[in-house]
Parts: sequence; C-alpha cells; structure tokens
Amino acid sequence: AGKHDVCLQHVHPGKSPVFGAYPDAPWEDTTEQLPPSVNYSFTTMRNDSAIGVDLIKSHNENGWRLPYERYPFATCELGGGNQPTHLRRPYIRPVDIYALSLVKLGCGNNLIGYYMYKGGTNKIGKLSTFNETKESGYPNDYTTLSYDFQAPLSQYGEIRDHYRSINMLHMFVADFGDVLATMEAVMAEKELPSSNLDELRYAMRTDGNGGFVFINNYQRLARMKQIDDVVIDTGTAVFPSIDIKSGVSFIMPFNITLSGVLLEYATAQLLCRDKNTYFFVAIDGIEPKFKFKGNKEFICKVGKDTVTKIGGIKIITLTADEAKYTRKLNNSVYIGDEADIYYDSDIRSADERSICYYKWNGGSFDKYETEHDFTQAELILADTPQPFEPTEKYDLEIGGKRMLTWKRLETTSGDGFIEIPFEYDAAQIYVNGTLSADDFYIGVPWRIPASLVYGKECYLVMSELRNDFYREI
Repeated sequence: AGKHDVCLQHVHPGKSPVFGAYPDAPWEDTTEQLPPSVNYSFTTMRNDSAIGVDLIKSHNENGWRLPYERYPFATCELGGGNQPTHLRRPYIRPVDIYALSLVKLGCGNNLIGYYMYKGGTNKIGKLSTFNETKESGYPNDYTTLSYDFQAPLSQYGEIRDHYRSINMLHMFVADFGDVLATMEAVMAEKELPSSNLDELRYAMRTDGNGGFVFINNYQRLARMKQIDDVVIDTGTAVFPSIDIKSGVSFIMPFNITLSGVLLEYATAQLLCRDKNTYFFVAIDGIEPKFKFKGNKEFICKVGKDTVTKIGGIKIITLTADEAKYTRKLNNSVYIGDEADIYYDSDIRSADERSICYYKWNGGSFDKYETEHDFTQAELILADTPQPFEPTEKYDLEIGGKRMLTWKRLETTSGDGFIEIPFEYDAAQIYVNGTLSADDFYIGVPWRIPASLVYGKECYLVMSELRNDFYREI
C-alpha cells in the first residue's frame, strides 16, 4: 500500500492533475518534530512537495514547475490521517484533518479526495510481504499488516471523531457544492507563513457578490493566538464583530440566497438543507447572528429543538455535538443521539448498539429508538511462555534484537472493540497460529474488534519499547 500514486511533473494532454496535502510526513528521516505544516495556511500553493519527496521534486532540474493556475483544483490525497512508521509515529487529532480539508476548500479545492478515508490491511504474499520497508527501497519501515492510517474509518471499520468532523464539510458540499464550485478563491492580501501564530488566517470563495468566508485559527502541534474583535468586510457584506478562539476552524456565508430569501450574513456555519429548512452549526465561542435582507439582525438559539421562521424558510442552528451526528439518509435529515447511524432498509447504529435518534419531519424532530442485542466484550489477559516462533519477526526487531513479551488473549463476547493496554515498540496478534494483526505503539491503546479474538486461540507478542523513534504523545 504505497503513497506515491500521482506524479505531478508529467501531465498528459486531456488530463488534469490532482493534488494532496498531509498533516505530517512520517516518511521523513528524522526523529525531530517537523516545522509547522504549510497546509494549515491559506495559500495558492496546491502541491505539497512533501508527498513523494523521495520520488519527485517540486521543480525539475531546469526550475520548471507545474502551472497550477491552468488546471481545476482537485485533490486525491488529502490526508485522512497518517500512517505511523517505525521511525516517526505522529498522532492524528480530529481537528488535524478537519482544518486541513477546510483550508483546501477555502483555497479553491472543488474535488475532495482523501488518502486514506478507510484504513486497510496488507496481505502477505507467497514470496514477500506487501508493506513498505527500507529493505524494499522505501524511506521508512511500515507494519507488515496494518495500514490503518489513523483514517476516519479504521481498518476494522470503527468510526473515529474526524469522520464526524469532516462529514460536516461533506454535507455542506453535497447540498451547496453547486454554488461553491463556481466561486473564485480569493486569498488575503497578506499571505501568512505557517510560523505566524498571531495573525488571522482567512480566505474567501466568492462570485463577486456573495460567498463564504473561511477562517482557520488552528496550526497542528502549535497554539494559535486568540483574536478578539474581528470585523470581516468582504466588500459586499460586513459581519458583526466576533472573537475567534484558538484552535477553531469555520466557514461563514454572506449574500447567499436561501429558497428566495437573501441571507446577508450569518456567524454560524452552513451545514445542510431539507427543502426550505436550513441547518447551521454553532461556532465555538461565537454567537450565531443572522441578518436577512429587509429584517433586523437576530441571535438564533442553539439546539435541534429551536426553529426560527423567517421569510418562508426555517433556520435551525445545531450544537457542534449534534452536527457531528447529523446525517442525510434516504432524503431525510437525522441526528443520532451520540450514535453513528446509517440506512439499511432501516436506521441502524454503526456499532450495532441500541440507540436513540431523531428524524426531521418538516416542523420538528421526532424521536425514535432501536433495540439490538449487544454485550460489550471484556478482554482477559494471561501471561504465557513463548508458544511458537513469530512468523514475521522482522517488525519486532527493527533497530536490533529486543526482548519479547507474550500474552494469551480471550474475550467474553465478540461485540464491540477492546483495547490492548500496554506500551511496546511493535506488537503482533496471532490467531490460531496465523499473524492476523500488528501495530507500532503511538502513545494510545491499540483498538481491535473483539470478534478477531472471540472463541479462538490468540496470542499477543510485544517487543521492548525504546527511545529510538519520534512520538508526539
């Protein structure tokens, strides 16, 4: 599973290049923290030169670079996460992915493509393993099986919080992409370097009259300054003063027509629509103020049960937690009660638990409940002597021979996920004698589905942890 799928130096006639950006670069040959990533600043740069740095350069030997401005802005490698390597093990936080995707939208991206959106598992071939290693010519060593990538959906299908966060952007694009796609990206007069943590980072997508303001006050592995009393003047609309907290990223609309009614501005983020009902998300630390043409500014109460009617449309401003669990399914708007829901002939929970959810009926939300048999598994660990020789010992001894510790694993059921509560360099799980899962420790417990272990003969082997790699937590 490689990361070098796109070469931007050679574009054939009739084809358009696609671009990418990652929160970190675990393929780098260093155990030091990297400089602040340029991918959290609004800029005209499209190609993240860190991608495939071992294969391609940002310019060729004559100084030529791809003329980005001649092509549509499309991405195929927005980092949905980052795969830990043995040398570098970044920990990906939800806002790392949300802010990255939001910034690229603000810079003009009209095709949101991730790598990876769901983690995967490498196969073991007849002659060799399929993972990247230094022995096979790659910059760093990857786990033999796991290509989880810390993706929005784990390699086992577990939903992570950044899935919920970027889903808010996807819902926005799904319902308003036809408006956004035609709008030009306009950068600030002063392009701020990623090292500048004190000044406001912003951009616009606009048709010359209306559009969206994009704000990112987040920089991965750094703390941005809180910026108070910000008044945004787009040239056609003036927003009321707002205070922008450190660590927030958001989008605000201006001069946008909603079912024939002109919204002059809103200090809330547009999420989705259901006919003449428009759903917004409250921005952390900012009162949701709305101004429609011909009406006075008003503050919208926050929560799914408060409906504001104006000019023949309805406005609902959700909390961030409500919005993360909001889905459009089967042409209706649903909100899971802290539950990730999907539609499969009926509304179900992704983790198969009994849940509550709410369905918008055009005037209010109706409450429903589902019942499913679910017994969260408990992990049972037992010390054990080495039962056999590991079949893939290479991962366990990168950097030299290491002490190995073995545990026998059992679970009380096959439901849910269990956590491996140890620190280690590398770990492997053998199921009925076959290597079935592996991991490099990144500072948080390793989560695996209980069904992998339940009712089987399972052993965990862990190699000794040393201070010979980069780790964030």
